[in-house]
Order: sequence, then structure tokens, then C-alpha cells
Amino acid sequence: MSAYRFTYRLVLLAGLIVWLTGCASAPLREARTAFYSHQFQKAEVSLSKPEEFSNRDKLLLFMEKGLILHHVGKYEDSVNEFLKASDLIKKQDVISVSQQAASLVTTEWITEYKGEYSERLWVHSYLMMNYLLLNKYEDALVDAKQALRLMEQYPIALSNDYFTRALIALCYEILGENNDAYIEYKKLNEAIPDDTAIAEKLYRLAVKLGFHDDAKRYKSFISNEKQQDAAAELILFVGIGNAPKKIPGNIILPPTIRISFPQYQHQEPDMAEITASESSQRLLPMMSVRTSVDDVCRASLSHRASKIMIKEAARAAVKETLARAVESRNHELVGALFRAVLFITEEPDTRSWETLPASLYLLRFPLAPGTHSLNITISRQDGSQIENIDLPVITLSPGQRVFHSIRVTD
Repeated sequence: MSAYRFTYRLVLLAGLIVWLTGCASAPLREARTAFYSHQFQKAEVSLSKPEEFSNRDKLLLFMEKGLILHHVGKYEDSVNEFLKASDLIKKQDVISVSQQAASLVTTEWITEYKGEYSERLWVHSYLMMNYLLLNKYEDALVDAKQALRLMEQYPIALSNDYFTRALIALCYEILGENNDAYIEYKKLNEAIPDDTAIAEKLYRLAVKLGFHDDAKRYKSFISNEKQQDAAAELILFVGIGNAPKKIPGNIILPPTIRISFPQYQHQEPDMAEITASESSQRLLPMMSVRTSVDDVCRASLSHRASKIMIKEAARAAVKETLARAVESRNHELVGALFRAVLFITEEPDTRSWETLPASLYLLRFPLAPGTHSLNITISRQDGSQIENIDLPVITLSPGQRVFHSIRVTD
């Protein structure tokens, strides 16, 4: 092959990599921008043609679209998208040897995006939320069990997702599977820093199950003003802020070896106070649980960091071998150009589920049977108000639960 033809192919390779890391994701970028600009219909339309997406980005398509549909209250449609995501994840567990081999000399961008462990878990979290909002409790429990298997498979990476653990326990509880619910609430209580966050729920379940010693212990964490029977209940799912984004990290080994890896961009914790009130009287939650999406994302990525670095080292070795072979068989200038192309195209895979919130909250408010007009106020730690929402008027019968989902973006 002539030096000219070889150089031409190198330029084509570099152009292909640039296209893969940019233009191929244009509809996703458009949908995310529209979503965070509160142009939700535009965001939905941007993702309405799945045939325009390559297989590399199909999982991102399903996850982003599923969340956008959830946010606008199209829960059935959201279920359909998240079920597609769940099915695709199962298929992706069969590794494509050709994709993996090709990525050793190019970039991870040519492979199908499989999602972080945390993102895979949140597919089931949003399915649970959707099903609960649709009063499809048996379906919610099916996904609760799938989420539980993931948490058991990756206990370190997913241990701080208190929100999903609370959702799992709730799904068991709603269907009267109190033993399983109690087990999950106990796991949550052991993991969560605040001993009072779910003490009341554990106390009432322990009484039901006849665990008198446990009941006595949990009761000690409940203030007198919070000891109230939940004759009916409002359960809030609240997402606040914007998810962390992945950015490139690089290690340069002179003269021309570059090892790249993804990392999450630093962002300040998105803490908020969520209060519910009726006729200006503040309601006390029976339970309040928060997950820092940022923390779980970082733990999830960190859990597979060793695998990433092993592959990056292998890629660097393969590229160095190829570069030396090219240098020995071609003009010195061609060899230098080949090394430059390898250096430029060493781009880490920074794809991620970007419409996720920064924090997920689950709050449970006991209510008396009857009609209620409730107001939800979301404030920052400094006291400044982020959002003030009047919920639709609800009428509750004894023992009834009503669910509501809220999302507040930056």
C-alpha cells in the first residue's frame, strides 16, 4: 500500500471516530437540552424516531425517553420505554466479540452502551414508580425483585441507593408481604445514616409481626409527635437537580501514549428540604429517604474502574505494537502521522443517562381519610425556595395510598 493511500485511510479513521463521538448523539443532545429548558414536547419528539439511532445508543434512547415520559405523566408510555431498556440490557449481557476486538484499536464509542450498574438499577426504579402510579402493584413487585437481584449482585456499587431500597420494601409492603418488607426496611436502616428516618415504619411492622424486642428498640427513635396511625397515605417521589455528567480523564505516557478513562464531573451536593402542608399546617412525614445520584454514579463507575484500566492498558499495548509495525514498514512521516491518529482517537466513553436528577427522595405522609388540598414546598439549604406546587385535590378512603411524582430541574 502506498504512503498516500495509507495516510488517506488514517484521515478517514480519525474522521470516523470524531463522528462517532459527536454527530451520532445529536438527537440525544437535542432532547436533553429541550428537557432542561422545560420544552418537554420537543424533548419527546427528538426521541420519536428510534430508527435514527444506531444500536450503540439504543439503551440511552430508551432510558432518556422513558424518564421524559415519566416526567410529563405518560406513565404507560414510560413503562414501554423502560421495558425496552430492560430487555436490551438482558440481551447485551451476551458480549459481542467483534465489537470488543475492534474497540481495542479504536475506541469504546464503537460498542453498544450497556449502562452503569446504577443506571441499570434505576431502569427498574422508574418502572416501580410508574407501576405504583398506575396502581399496578403486582407489576411493581416484579421489578422490585429484579432491582433487588441487581443490588445483591453489586452490593458495594449500589449500597447507597437508599431510594430504590425503600421502593423495594414499599412494593412488598403494599402487597402484604410484611416479612420481606421488614427485611428490606432493616437493610435500609442499617445502611442509612439517620436512625430516625424509617424507625416509625420498622416499629409498626415489628408490632404486626410480633417482634416485640425490635419494636421496643425502634420506638425509642420515634418522637411522640410522629407516632400516628397512617389511616391513609400520600407517597411522594421527588427528583431534584441535574444528573452528573461524565467527562474524559487522561494519563499521558511520553512520547505519544495516551490512556483515557471516563469520570464524573464534580458537582456540589443537591440537598433540599421538602415540606407538605395543608391549610398552612405542616405535615410530618412518616418516612423520608434520599439518594444522592451523584454518589451512586461515582461508586458504580469506581466499581468497574479496574476493568476499564485493564482494557485501556491492553489498548495502549495493541496500539503501540501497531505503531511500531507501521514505522518499520513505511516512511518516518507516515509512522508519526499514525501515532498522532492513535493519540487523537483515544477517547473515553463518556456516554451516560443525563436526564436523571441529582437527588431522588421518597417521602410518606400519613393522612386522615377524606378530601385534602396539599401544597408541596421545595427549598434549598439556605432557605431559598426552589418550587411551590399545589397538588390536585385528593379524596382518600381508609387504608388508601395515593402516589405523586415531582421533578424539579436546575
